[in-house]
Amino acid sequence: MENKVIIITGGSDGLGKGTAKVFVEAGWNVVIAARGKEKLERTAQELKTSKGKVLPIPTDVSNAQQVQSMVDQTLNEFGRIDVLINNAAIDYSASIEELTVEQWDQIIGVNLSGVFYTSKAVFPSMKRQNSGYMINISSVAGKKGWPNATAYCASKFALTGFTQALNGEGKPYNIRCSVVYPGGMDTNWHAERNAELLDPKDVGRFLFHMVTQDPRFVVNEAVISPVIERGYP
Repeated sequence: MENKVIIITGGSDGLGKGTAKVFVEAGWNVVIAARGKEKLERTAQELKTSKGKVLPIPTDVSNAQQVQSMVDQTLNEFGRIDVLINNAAIDYSASIEELTVEQWDQIIGVNLSGVFYTSKAVFPSMKRQNSGYMINISSVAGKKGWPNATAYCASKFALTGFTQALNGEGKPYNIRCSVVYPGGMDTNWHAERNAELLDPKDVGRFLFHMVTQDPRFVVNEAVISPVIERGYP
């Protein structure tokens, strides 16, 4: 796993941070991208280890130019990109009457367009090296919609079709694409805490398993629930 390179969007906290910790402890070079520069740099310091390198790059994934700059910096620093985890996401809890057009655009911009921008930016380098893996983090909200989350659910449902189509495009170049639907996680998105919430680092371990498994066996889609995840090694 030495010299392997992974980009994780939404990498400053929650699932992104937990996943980054798993990969850097395994000796990977990890690029974490998020909008908040100070928080991103604090996270990079927390993740610092002698095993792998952590490179924080402030990036708004809803901005295609910033995304391309982040990918260019990654390639300049490490020369390759082996894995992309599209994890950045936002939400506003509001009814269809209360949700503003601006909020809709922001959610779609980050949760869906951001996945398109990052995937488009890394695809050429993965194509050149004839290998790569992209994992798109959806949600159980990408399997079943619920009230006051029209934009969020729409963005997460859309990731399924996007991933399936991109997986077909990447197959001739040994580029794999998967979509993951985590259940509720113990992150700052959840005010209520209970034993049934997933630990972000445990989900990160599951993602690490997906990435490092025998490439002959591909997990195209995975729903991660607290029952499945509890006790994962």
